[in-house]
Amino acid sequence: TIFAPSSTVMESVDEKRKVQISDPRNSEVTEKLASYHVIANGKVTQERLKREDWTVPKVDGVAALSIGGVLTLGGELRVGRSKSGGFLGFGAKEDGNVVIGNNSALIVKSTNIGNGVVHEVDSFVAPDLIWRYYDQLRIPGF
Repeated sequence: TIFAPSSTVMESVDEKRKVQISDPRNSEVTEKLASYHVIANGKVTQERLKREDWTVPKVDGVAALSIGGVLTLGGELRVGRSKSGGFLGFGAKEDGNVVIGNNSALIVKSTNIGNGVVHEVDSFVAPDLIWRYYDQLRIPGF
């Protein structure tokens, strides 16, 4: 299972980040960034991510998801429901979609390919902490 950032996400990466990602001195950090986008064990479909757990009480009339996170090659990522509306997070309503990671990357589209699934997401799913490692490498001119 792969969480692939959309082409829009890749185009919106600023020039500094593109240089940092492609710099060979950052190959370990780039591998770590990529590893957060891969689940090695099993096929995790969008339906599986959306499945509700009816064995626990509902909260505000909404059933909990049966999966609270996924274990990627890079580490654990949170799974939750996307919300829209509201003000500063208050009053937002769930809209039925699934978000992955601390940055709440929304799954835009899912495609089954052989024994796996490719989920197109609207941002990187890796934690923001990864970018701090890139920032430790100072590149002249940036």
